[in-house]
Amino acid sequence: LSIIQISKKATKTKLALGYSDSLENTSVIAKRYNALAAINGSFFKMKGPDPDHQPTGKARSSVVPKHNGNRSIVYLRVADSLISENTFARDSLRRRHQQGIIAIAEGKLSILNTISSNLYWERNISFENIIATGPVMLMEGKEQPIPNDAFCKDRHPRTAVGKMADGTVLLVTVDGRTPESVGMSIVELMRVMRWLGCSEAINLDGGGSTTMFVAGQPENGVVNHPSDNKRFDASGERPVANVLLLLPKKNKP
Repeated sequence: LSIIQISKKATKTKLALGYSDSLENTSVIAKRYNALAAINGSFFKMKGPDPDHQPTGKARSSVVPKHNGNRSIVYLRVADSLISENTFARDSLRRRHQQGIIAIAEGKLSILNTISSNLYWERNISFENIIATGPVMLMEGKEQPIPNDAFCKDRHPRTAVGKMADGTVLLVTVDGRTPESVGMSIVELMRVMRWLGCSEAINLDGGGSTTMFVAGQPENGVVNHPSDNKRFDASGERPVANVLLLLPKKNKP
């Protein structure tokens, strides 16, 4: 278990999203943005049959999408780029990576639940960066319903973001898929986030993507044990499309 704690009083830093036009390691993207720290971001598109495990890598120029009746758009917007656009009916069953939103405005992070949302965030987009992910684990201090499927029940490497009532943000990674660390189920992760003091928490892309970077640390800045090489070391990063960054406030996201 690796944790980065960001105090609300940390006035010299800010949170932002970083992205790649293709797929790159979390540490590579973080260094390009001169980040103090970073974790991998949301689900992206990979080859395979399961859309819940297929996040999309290529950014493209786009205007802000319009709200259209009861249709909803889930997307990652970084400045003028759009990554991973999906549409779905407002009342339909949303996939795990469409059930929550991490939104950043003026370097501050919010966690939103699209299942219970009235789509206010879509009609009134004022956030600088938005990333769709899920499932949401905690809202207002309460455990949220977790899908009863293998992705949630089985133990895997996990990446999560939590927020305490006082505004403190936690970036969390859980190693897995090795004898040294088997990982966590989503329910186990939810309870750990609550034990850590979070009132809100959301799951991000996990598995081989799970990576935490801290500038200046050995092993290329990777402080956890990414599992894509099937070894318990810091060399198993999987290329990803987007990351959550902790930047010096003077840096442009």
